[in-house]
Amino acid sequence: MSAALALVLALPVLPEQVLASDSAPAMKCSIGPVTKQYGKTDWLVYGCEDGKSIRIVSAPKNKAVRFHFTFIADDDGYALHGEGQGDKRVTDAAFQELNLLSEKDVAALVAEVRKTSGS
Repeated sequence: MSAALALVLALPVLPEQVLASDSAPAMKCSIGPVTKQYGKTDWLVYGCEDGKSIRIVSAPKNKAVRFHFTFIADDDGYALHGEGQGDKRVTDAAFQELNLLSEKDVAALVAEVRKTSGS
């Protein structure tokens, strides 16, 4: 695990600290999706144009409507960002689970999304 990812995962971060909308760069993420459960709710996972990052969007019946998380790949691994609206309990539960994903876990999600879309 990279030092930066280890630092991000080791810090006691509240979801609202990670969810700053200006910290995640704009990126097209339209590969996929695959459906996954985080925080006991459905989320749609899309691959991004850089081939390394993913966007996790609330599924249609998810109470976190119009909310998404993004794992942005950088030189030190991945940074988790999120923004949107919806039931805070749902987004907090998903954040807690996503925050536990390792660099290897995120890379596996990228590969899974790309495989299912034929990329």
